[in-house]
Amino acid sequence: MMLINTVVLFLRDMLPIGLLISLLLAMPGISIKPLLWRLTITLAVALAIYNYLSLISQFAQGTGFELLKVAFFAGAWLGMCAMAWMSHHQGFARHWGLNLLVLGIGVPNSLHFMVYFFSALSSYTDSKLLIGSILGLGISSSIAILLHVVLFTLLKQKFTFPITTWFVAAQTAGIATLFEQIDLLPAPVQAWDTSQLLSDESEYGHLLNALFGYEATPSISYLCVFFIALLLPYVIRHLTPLSVRSIDKEAS
Repeated sequence: MMLINTVVLFLRDMLPIGLLISLLLAMPGISIKPLLWRLTITLAVALAIYNYLSLISQFAQGTGFELLKVAFFAGAWLGMCAMAWMSHHQGFARHWGLNLLVLGIGVPNSLHFMVYFFSALSSYTDSKLLIGSILGLGISSSIAILLHVVLFTLLKQKFTFPITTWFVAAQTAGIATLFEQIDLLPAPVQAWDTSQLLSDESEYGHLLNALFGYEATPSISYLCVFFIALLLPYVIRHLTPLSVRSIDKEAS
């Protein structure tokens, strides 16, 4: 059981970070070196927050951790909007958009991983945790590499922006779930139930959730946030005048 749980943990929390790296590297003008230092900062921020997580969780009547994750996911979506604004140029907005995107996706997923992994590490000392970690890391890395190869060689970067926008929207939609958990949104109204076909708690469910935001029982609020987060970057990309992009490029 511990072996399977560890693999699921990697699929749920580490795979989104791997997918984000693959998607960003497939975008024109983004190389591995600037992405690596952003990932290093993301890890440092996540570790710093983890050390004070018990204190943070006590804020706002015990909802501090959830609100923190909301802030990061919202930041990731703003980063996607900034990159949509400067999708054809290297500009100030695009660089800060990339910063927000990496931090917004990387930090909350890393924190989730740390909470459960370090807890398991202190409770289990057998080889199943190590084997599960190797398997989970291998599967997550393989999927991320496969996605990069497909985008970079087969699709010729043509679909990188829409796939990245979908991916970020799926992560951002988690804001609705978090608000429902802390009663900042009304009780969830279930849109449908496909758990009999594929549970989102299964290995494949976590995989599809990381890739496409799959939810077996999504709420109306979840779907609303998802579609808003999906559509607005497209609107920004297609309505932003080229002159504005050029001004931002010169300012950088």
